[in-house]
Amino acid sequence: MKNEPLILKVPERVLRLLPSEERRKKGPYAIFECFQQIPCNPCYTACKFGAVKELTDINELPETFYDKCVGCGACVAHCSGLAAFVIDETWSESQTVVKFAWEFLPLPQKGDVVDAVDRDGQTVTKGTVVSVVTYKDRTSVIGIAVDDAYAHIVRGMALPLTAENGVFVGEPENVVLDESIVCRCEDIDMETLKRLLDENHLTLNDLKLEARFSMGPCQGKTCTALLVRELSARLGKPAEEIRGPRHRQPLRPVKLGAFAGYKEL
Repeated sequence: MKNEPLILKVPERVLRLLPSEERRKKGPYAIFECFQQIPCNPCYTACKFGAVKELTDINELPETFYDKCVGCGACVAHCSGLAAFVIDETWSESQTVVKFAWEFLPLPQKGDVVDAVDRDGQTVTKGTVVSVVTYKDRTSVIGIAVDDAYAHIVRGMALPLTAENGVFVGEPENVVLDESIVCRCEDIDMETLKRLLDENHLTLNDLKLEARFSMGPCQGKTCTALLVRELSARLGKPAEEIRGPRHRQPLRPVKLGAFAGYKEL
């Protein structure tokens, strides 16, 4: 009995984000699969081409001006929610390049064959690494070529890489784990966190006050879980016993004009 064929289905809300077919034939473009209204705007501030709609409210969902977008990938590297991608459907006659942020070490190399995964982390096909660009904040943007049928299915690659795809067998060399970013909003690495723990800052609130953990645009949505894990290991306590930082109103950014009774400043 043959295995059931893989059903490729692009979420409807993603299809609504895509540019026109005419634009897609002209070259790479950025797409933001960001569906949560949270205080975040790095995609807008990172774009030097005016291709991201200005946010009148920092909680707005981002939009791409496809006529201005050149697919440079700066927004991909700066998106703290890992929701930005660059798609190039003109890569070849039969393949599309998908670019995504990558925050793991060691980095893949051009030419490596990797397991390409969908939004749920499930391997759906093989991909070939065609580009690796690392930015100043140490975030890398990886581009992999996949068959056109997977252009809007693939959104990353699998970890760990194995002997089957020919790379990174055994312990990686020259990997400095202390450089791993814990808080992307405030650019705080693991070395800083370890130093603070050694200095006896052993609560989430202490870490917040000392280094601004959880005070960035995402309000701790990404770093808090990592902090809890490290505190749990250091204190020998279950994670559920680690008390969270104090949250005070307003819970989302509010313009001063709102308090003054004005619609806009």
